[in-house]
Amino acid sequence: MNPERIGDYELLEYLTAGGMADLYLARGPAQDGPIVLKTIQRKYVELTRVVKMFIDEGRIAKALDHPNIVRIYDVGAASGAYFIAMELIVGRDLLAIARRGIEAGRFLPMHLAAAILAQVATGLVYAHEKRDEDGLPLDVVHCDISPGNVVVSFGGTAKIVDFGIARAAIQLRAEDHSVAGKYNYMAPEQILGEPLDARADLFALGIILYELTVGRRLFRGRAEDVKARILGGVVPRPRDVRSELPESLEHIILKALEVDREKRYASARELRNDLLAYIERDGHPAGKRELAEYLREIFVPLSQRVAAPRAEALGVGFEGGFEKDETDDELSLESAVPGLSELVVDADDPEPGPLAPEPAPEPAPAEASEVRVAVTASAPVGATHHEPPPVRRSDLLFALLAIGVAVALYLLIRA
Repeated sequence: MNPERIGDYELLEYLTAGGMADLYLARGPAQDGPIVLKTIQRKYVELTRVVKMFIDEGRIAKALDHPNIVRIYDVGAASGAYFIAMELIVGRDLLAIARRGIEAGRFLPMHLAAAILAQVATGLVYAHEKRDEDGLPLDVVHCDISPGNVVVSFGGTAKIVDFGIARAAIQLRAEDHSVAGKYNYMAPEQILGEPLDARADLFALGIILYELTVGRRLFRGRAEDVKARILGGVVPRPRDVRSELPESLEHIILKALEVDREKRYASARELRNDLLAYIERDGHPAGKRELAEYLREIFVPLSQRVAAPRAEALGVGFEGGFEKDETDDELSLESAVPGLSELVVDADDPEPGPLAPEPAPEPAPAEASEVRVAVTASAPVGATHHEPPPVRRSDLLFALLAIGVAVALYLLIRA
């Protein structure tokens, strides 16, 4: 596309549309590399309350400066558009990670799932406990923690996205009934329209932890059915679904999923500490290095691991995920992951069915100038090692034939 601008930002490429916004790859005046510019779609600009909330919440999000939260550079309006300029994350959201793990025959190991969510909980600790300049709590609640709003970079860092957007999206759903709501990751008090606090985010985190460790969607189906199951506390015990799941991890999941928020984890700090204690007892390394290596194993073919993975702009997540879960069918995982029963499936797929393999990232060309390649070329993920390609029999025969022909020609010339 031809370069366009929104205020000080040059639009490099249109990425995708979310529930209420358009996303662009952009270049800003104060950033060295590309960023993501998120703009309210023009058809919603006249909804004054939504626009005000988008700007106000975006400004709060801008004050959140933490490694496990996507960085907000700027919030404002220009050229008739309302925008939020944010960090470009070179990685994949939890939906893409779950799907690719299934396709690769290596679903996310439990200790790595716990490690990712411990990072997310660390980001929530910071956000929930954030205070203003006068020392007063900001009472920040994300309200939309979901697999599509958690992105893991190829360096192994988990980041929460869409702080400051969720409340505006919820308001939009209330004012525009053509926009479907999603209940799959809502706390009971959120469904009931009660005042929310940090514990609503912890309930959502419990749902994700259940799904990534059990390997099964928890609340799925038609909206009314999902709401009834959440409000009724209908949660199959994790160990009844996956018997090898440790009791200590089951305890964490079920405590996060208490319908009565007074019985739930009181804080993200408490939940984070329990996850870290589980990881320590488990004994498997679960740091950023191990997360990065896992992503390399499932996303990058062995022959291409010597090159930095190409930056995929659509891996930033945002409103992606498990929305509009009204008609998707159950899918079997038994052939790919023995012991797991249901697929963590993207309910936005127009025709649910077997997942088509996602094309593997291509190696970055040696002299590439494309902006998305440049994002990762300077920082390959994990340890680099060369694997010699296997020798095929056809290649060996061809080599022997070539040697034979060369010898015959040499003898003929000498004769």
